[in-house]
Parts: sequence; structure tokens; C-alpha cells
Amino acid sequence: MSIIYKTTDEKVNFNDVKNILEMAFGGRKIDNVDEIKEAFINSQYKIYAFDDDKLIGFSRAIANSNYAIIYNVALNPLYQGKGIGKDIINKLVASLEGKEIYTFTHPRTISLYEHLGFVRTKMAFKYIKEADRERVKNQAGVGFFLPDDYLFDGEKRNDIKPIINENIVYKDHFDDNDRKDINKLLNDYYSDNKSIKDTEKDLKRADFIELAYENNILIGVAEIITDSVKEALLVNAAVKKDYEGVFYNLINKITLRANEYDIFIHANLADYSFYNNSRDFKRYKTAFKYVGNAFYNERLYLPRDYRYDDELGSEVIRYYKGKILN
Repeated sequence: MSIIYKTTDEKVNFNDVKNILEMAFGGRKIDNVDEIKEAFINSQYKIYAFDDDKLIGFSRAIANSNYAIIYNVALNPLYQGKGIGKDIINKLVASLEGKEIYTFTHPRTISLYEHLGFVRTKMAFKYIKEADRERVKNQAGVGFFLPDDYLFDGEKRNDIKPIINENIVYKDHFDDNDRKDINKLLNDYYSDNKSIKDTEKDLKRADFIELAYENNILIGVAEIITDSVKEALLVNAAVKKDYEGVFYNLINKITLRANEYDIFIHANLADYSFYNNSRDFKRYKTAFKYVGNAFYNERLYLPRDYRYDDELGSEVIRYYKGKILN
């Protein structure tokens, strides 16, 4: 067995990708190979594992300058237990160095991600389309989501209402003269020092943009990046101080425009309450951020190897590499 890892789509047979995904999803049928191909090609980062010329596993990620989310970690079951899945994830993470890296997973692979330097996050949410409510209800039953209005210790409920103000104008595109204002707003909101060059790249990368102005002054921004097929990541959502109601409007406008996608959101301490109070968002139970061996803020992330009460003693969650973990 000679395992080779590649980062391009060259010589990839996407019927093989489809077959491996179906095996990884427990036999669930996937009908549209063209959509799979488009999603992988439109993902800037990907890793394919080959045994000689045979595709055996892969993963991909969509990203901007600051943030990335990993999808479709899958391996032919005949090759499990050989460290190949671990190598796929580690190689993809290495290619995303310098970005905040997120993912979400089935409860049965929680322990795998914990062994690879990921920790569970308190701040991840999924935008729920009306057509998806039954599916999401089933996923919640399996263990993907927390109960509605769930609060961690120290969190407070803070109802944010939309601002109704005829002086506030929204638009779904940016002009060249917006770039500096957007850059400043994002740096102020996130206490960052992002360059105007990176902001420009992100604006061009974004598939959806929503901007808010009051008297021609920029007061809010939100962006969504996608794989052009199904998956999406909300990034760079920010408002000026004292404009929380504008944040409410921005997020509702941009998610409604992008509602054909499954939208992943990672909130921060300033805005998690908005998502948590809205019936349009569900709080993830099985979402992760990669931290490696670094220290991290436990106000945002759970302690390593954390288990909720209903997970204690669960063999599904403790199962890893063919054995029950202690």
C-alpha cells in the first residue's frame, strides 16, 4: 500500500467521490455527481488520498482570509484504522494555517476530532430553512443540536429587536469607495488589524454581501461564502457600537437571500444572543474549532473532552479507532 496525498482535482473521478461519500454516510444515496464535483472544485482547499491510482479518501474546506470550515471528511471503510483519515484532516488543517478553522460532525466522530486538536465550541449555529425543520428535528434527536434557548453558565438572555429607521439603507453589493470603511468597521468590531488587501480579497470572494448605511455612513456589514452548491459560511458580520438592531436586520436579510444553502455561523460574545433567541437558528452541539495545543478562551469553547449530561457513558461518542475510549 502506497498512500499519496494530492491537493488538486486533477485525475479525480467524482463517481469515486460519490461512492465513498455514500459509504461514509451509511449507505445514503447521492444522486447528483455534478453537484459533488462543483462543490469540490469551488472549495479552495482540498486533500485527496490515493492508494496508488485508487481514490480512497478526501476532505475539503471553504475559506476567506480569516476563517475556514471543513466539510466531507470521508474514507473508504476498507482503509479505516490505518491513520489515513487522521492524515487527511491534519494535512487539510496545515494548509489552512493562520485561519480560524471550524467544522461540525456526527456524534460518533466527536472523539476523533478531539484527538486531532479540535475543541467543542459554544458559539456555533445553523441557519434553519423552513423546508429543513423536520430534518433538523431528526438531527437534534441524534445529538447534533442543543435545545432551543440553551444557555451556558454565565450567559444572559438579551433580546435584540430590529431597528425600524427610514434613514438606514441596506444594499447587497459594495462599491470601490466602500472598501476602506468596511475594513475599518471589521477591525473595530473584531479588535483586529486586517489589511485592506485582505478585506478586498474577502469582498471579492463573498457570494453574498449586505451593507447598512445611515446618512451615507457605513454602520454594518455581513458576508457569506459558499461552495456554490449547498454549504455556506457566514463571515465578517459587524456593526458599529449601539447598532445591535442593525445587526438583526443584516443577518436576517443576508440569510434570507442565501437560504438555498446550509449556513454555518460562528458567533462571538457580542452577538451570540441574537442567534440563540431566534427560531431561525439552532445551536450546534457537535461543532468544533481547531486549537492544536494552544490555550483557548473557555467562554467561547468547552473544556477538552467535555461531555453533556446526556452523552456521559455513550458508547457512540466514546468510540474511536475500533475501541472504547476510557
